[in-house]
Amino acid sequence: MKSSLRRRLAYGSNATLVTILVLAVLVVLYVLADLYRVRWDLSADSENTVEQDTEAKLELLDREGIPVVITAFTAQRGKDDAYFKNRAVKDLLTEVGHRSNVVEWRQVDFDKERLTAERLGVNDYGRLVVQRGEDRVDIKDRELFRRVGKGAERRVEFIGEAALSRALSQLLTPKRRVVYVLSGHGEIDPDERGPSGMSELVAALDEERYDVDKLDLMSTGRDGEAPRVPDDAALVFVARPTGVVSPQVEDLLLAYMGRGGPVLFAVDVGTPVPSLLDRLGVRVPDGVVADKTVLYPYPDRPLVRYKSHSITRELREDGLITAVAHAAPVSLADPLPDGVKSARVLTTDRTGWIDRGGALDGGNNIYEPEIDGAGPADIAVALQLQPGQGIVRSSKGLGRVLVVGDGDVFTNSLLAEYPGNVPFALNAIHWLAGQDLRLGVSAGRVTKSRRLAITKEETGVLQAISLGLMPSLVLLLGIGVWNSRRGR
Repeated sequence: MKSSLRRRLAYGSNATLVTILVLAVLVVLYVLADLYRVRWDLSADSENTVEQDTEAKLELLDREGIPVVITAFTAQRGKDDAYFKNRAVKDLLTEVGHRSNVVEWRQVDFDKERLTAERLGVNDYGRLVVQRGEDRVDIKDRELFRRVGKGAERRVEFIGEAALSRALSQLLTPKRRVVYVLSGHGEIDPDERGPSGMSELVAALDEERYDVDKLDLMSTGRDGEAPRVPDDAALVFVARPTGVVSPQVEDLLLAYMGRGGPVLFAVDVGTPVPSLLDRLGVRVPDGVVADKTVLYPYPDRPLVRYKSHSITRELREDGLITAVAHAAPVSLADPLPDGVKSARVLTTDRTGWIDRGGALDGGNNIYEPEIDGAGPADIAVALQLQPGQGIVRSSKGLGRVLVVGDGDVFTNSLLAEYPGNVPFALNAIHWLAGQDLRLGVSAGRVTKSRRLAITKEETGVLQAISLGLMPSLVLLLGIGVWNSRRGR
């Protein structure tokens, strides 16, 4: 055999061997990534990765270990958007399946597998059935997609992750609980849809499987029974009463707290402070919380600082802003009553103070030591009541109380305006209700629609590039190397 031919064979075999080794390494990496659920998202802002809120819920489901079965029925054939809808749902469920060890999913052709549809009682296209044990949540097509734009620019947008996230929240809390809002003293109305109402919070709590109901402790029931806090109460919300809470009502609240019942107090500047707070070692000094750093352009909205507490941990890590408006300061007695342990939740920076009037500088409050209270000023404090050491009876569990110096935090006016108010409100409810595992995992958060949307034609182009163009380039590279070696 001629030496030139041997060189050609050697160089060609080397190029072939290198190509095979590269392909083998790629295959091994893919198998390992799929086996150990390793995923890389190289898109801008990680747009093709599930939201942090969804991922946290999946982690909770994994921790509980109960299998979750998702059955996704296809869109109607022949529709222009059928391919996009099926692909968007499949992409989401594929990502969810990679993120969870307990989620099993499949996409079912509604036209071909009618028996499956009949077994699940599904009679429409595009529905998702999410099952966990005996619990089930159905997500309709209109909850997964919405049409945006007008005329020729009108298109279908996928919002399915938000819908699936809400479904996971419902599965995490299979039994609905009740948040009772005290009424009869001019409290915030949970049914009011205006800026001063709490309808936005009620809607967010509904997604978290909480019902909200008014609680009248001033009158007897229909059958003449004495008023009391119902046994199904997750907590009682004393939502900024504008009238004095009667001693009889406070006694009923105290009895509820004696059973380990949690209570959320929201007070405001100039409103009567329930005397029950004094029993807990909480004071509401005269004045309004002020700070040199405010949320522009509102001089009465100081920049809130999060203290180290489970309610605010996720908010601080995510950098979300919770806003208060014309907030009342909250302080703690020293020493606290027996059996009461406290923690600061919301406060101002060191530049904050308790303003009690005086001079203004360009329309803004300024700190005057002779009349104002020194800062930083606390806006929210959390209390834990130890059983058998004061208010809570020894046979009951740990009691929890949260006192917030601003009722606007929970109203529609601020909930819709600042990204941290809904998570703060929901975290407060979860913490008071003893749902510590749910902290930072709230369906009420805004979940953006962030999915990779491509058409069937674009998919074909990608397949042609990956299966045709790329191997051809490798082949051409090998031929080029072989030709260059042949001439030596």
